[in-house]
Amino acid sequence: MINEIVELETKIAFLEKHINELSDVLYAQQKQIDELGAKYVNLKDQLTTMDQPDTEASDADERPPHY
Repeated sequence: MINEIVELETKIAFLEKHINELSDVLYAQQKQIDELGAKYVNLKDQLTTMDQPDTEASDADERPPHY
């Protein structure tokens, strides 16, 4: 009976260790997902800004009326 209790306690300790390791990995993955999401939004905003025509630049590129 005592051996069975020791064996169960050993298994519980082993499982607790693995649960903590998995929790740490999950936390790191979520942190990385959040960082990548922020970078994605930043890049998306930059691309949107690049796609919008700049009215000042387009006016400067037009030919003068005497051509």
